[in-house]
Amino acid sequence: MAAALQKFIPSAQDPWNRVKAAHLLNRAGFGALPEEIDRLAGMRFEAAVDEMLNYESIPDEVPGVSFVELHEIANEYARLRQARADEKTLREALTRLQRANLQKFQEIRVDWVRRMLVTRRPLQEKMVFFWHGHLVAGFPGVKSSEYMAMQLELFRRMATGTFKELIDAISRDPAMLEYLDNNSNRKGHPNENYARELMELFTMGIGNYTEQDIKEAARAFTGWTAVGQQFVFNANQHDTRSKTFLGRTGSLDGTDVINIIFEQPATARWLPRKLFEFFAYLGPEEAILEDLAGVFKASNWSVKAVLRRLFLSALFYSEQTMRAQIKSPVELVVGAVRVLKADTPELVLLRAMDLMGQALLFPPNVGGWPRGKGWINTATILVRYNFSNLLLNGAMPGVGGRRQVAARVDHLIDVSRSATTGQVIDQLIDRLIQAPLGDRRRWALLRALGSNRDDVPFAAGGAQVQERLRTAVHLLMSMPEYQQQ
Repeated sequence: MAAALQKFIPSAQDPWNRVKAAHLLNRAGFGALPEEIDRLAGMRFEAAVDEMLNYESIPDEVPGVSFVELHEIANEYARLRQARADEKTLREALTRLQRANLQKFQEIRVDWVRRMLVTRRPLQEKMVFFWHGHLVAGFPGVKSSEYMAMQLELFRRMATGTFKELIDAISRDPAMLEYLDNNSNRKGHPNENYARELMELFTMGIGNYTEQDIKEAARAFTGWTAVGQQFVFNANQHDTRSKTFLGRTGSLDGTDVINIIFEQPATARWLPRKLFEFFAYLGPEEAILEDLAGVFKASNWSVKAVLRRLFLSALFYSEQTMRAQIKSPVELVVGAVRVLKADTPELVLLRAMDLMGQALLFPPNVGGWPRGKGWINTATILVRYNFSNLLLNGAMPGVGGRRQVAARVDHLIDVSRSATTGQVIDQLIDRLIQAPLGDRRRWALLRALGSNRDDVPFAAGGAQVQERLRTAVHLLMSMPEYQQQ
């Protein structure tokens, strides 16, 4: 039986080209710059995919957030408590600690957006973004900013590694232990939150376990907790009695539960489905899931193996997949800033994302954020359109603060190839959406440039011409085609 995901074989009729390279860069990263597209398109197809996947050899030195000052404030608060300081002093010290901790949450968000913008390992950061929406934790369930920074580093370190090892690590992760209340999971009083989400959302999906399995798994995870930044197994709080989980009986602990989960057929299909829907389109066909599940299991749960199968497939570069996604707020914001080379502060970008409905480190629930058309409603669509105005003209309702520096637009076109308005439009389309536009959309861009025909000469200089170019870019970024990838 032939594999569902046939490998893409470039040919004269269907070549590996700039459009396909841009598609790979957009899906496996955060937007495609012309120079990046040209370089990837100039490589052999398989070599281009492997370069995206095998990013470990590429230097990517981005300084992280320092917690030295926060530790000093926390130590001072602890010292005052030990010294039995008066209530007013303790309250003031606690307030300083809480404010400093919240400020660190914001610094982590800023740092993460900066990484998305400048990273030379786009797939690694895209996978950190994926894991944050799949193995969900965040404020206010996680009260420690440092826990969240540690979790992001865990995702960065294990981004495309072995899923089973990541599940084992996330089960011991201080942020997850706090977010899903396993810190309070004790012998005689089991807390079922983590056990439930481990099966329902992280590994198998509803219908592949029973409520009794949840209860038994919760007992197995008793005593799994964190002290400070370290995982600790509290043997005194672990239920050592016999348990029966998914048909297996014994004195099971959390590691046993994870091992049993990875013996289930549903586990081989669950993450591949999530990865496919994140990188390709919603609702994959059954044959595709079987194909990816086979790769996943045969590779000992390698995430990279599943992604390689997908990124090398003809389906990934087909009409069914290309332009089939609506950009999430993070993808829209980061991609726009990168392509325009805008000098907009990360705090402002975060505020725009928040207004669009995606606040990094503040997920709406353990299920994460919506997908697809869930990003578009009467409130968010206006924010999405206004965001391009923020980048191009320096202002956007709701972001507050002073007017931002407007992005330049002259670098979006090559003057030597811009003799006519039609050529200008072709370059803008190639730069921003890498897809054909219908006649009505193209006519609107012509009018924005003060023309009604493609062959009208375009003079690149002059303030009025630059303003028209800026108007055309704003119009293009407000079109539905730009909201897709």
